[in-house]
Amino acid sequence: MALRRPSFLPSLDELENQVEAQAAAQAPSKSAYFDHPIAKNIFWISLILVIVSHLVALSLFFFVD
Repeated sequence: MALRRPSFLPSLDELENQVEAQAAAQAPSKSAYFDHPIAKNIFWISLILVIVSHLVALSLFFFVD
């Protein structure tokens, strides 16, 4: 014998639609890629270090005999 949902509760389809509507109504976060500020800082620091190291290596390659 299967259990039935009480009639005063909304159907599962209605609950699913409510959750989807709430998810669509929520504002997107500040950053779509980095939810954690430390991760964003580590990314920018590593990117800057890579660029600077490439510029130093390029200058050494061209200007040092």
